[in-house]
Amino acid sequence: HEDDVPELAAIANNRQITEMTSRMPFPYRLSDAETFVGNCLRGEHEGYIYAVTLADTGHLIGFCGLEKRERSGGFEIGFWLGENHWGSGYATEAASALVDQAFRSTGAEQVHAVCRTVNPRSRNVIAKCGFSFVGLDEIDSVAAGRVPVERYALSRGAWLERKADVRNRA
Repeated sequence: HEDDVPELAAIANNRQITEMTSRMPFPYRLSDAETFVGNCLRGEHEGYIYAVTLADTGHLIGFCGLEKRERSGGFEIGFWLGENHWGSGYATEAASALVDQAFRSTGAEQVHAVCRTVNPRSRNVIAKCGFSFVGLDEIDSVAAGRVPVERYALSRGAWLERKADVRNRA
């Protein structure tokens, strides 16, 4: 929402966040937040972009998305949270919801994820969601330049097996 712009600009203006993404500049200014939110409201993203908020307060703590990406050849999940919320399980919750959405709402046979090689927190989230390592690559990051990344994939079959395992343990 447009009223999220100031909070978005405040939490995203963090080099530790922007350098782990491909499209966020640093410094992250109010104008960057206005452009991003405006693009979302106009539907200028292929896929789904969600604000991650705290249930009890509604405060914005980050964003996640499920987008069609040429570089992956299909749907790719992405997520970031404000630094104050790292290690709370919110990224895993958001990423898991995106994976479920991809397989329940689209015909995707695979979902992809990418993280910087120097980002163990994202790697941990990706692993918790059941993704398998595919290989190393490089991407362009607005904030960090050309950077090495790890690529991951999760097949529909592996996702279904994980869902069945959870049901069988319950």
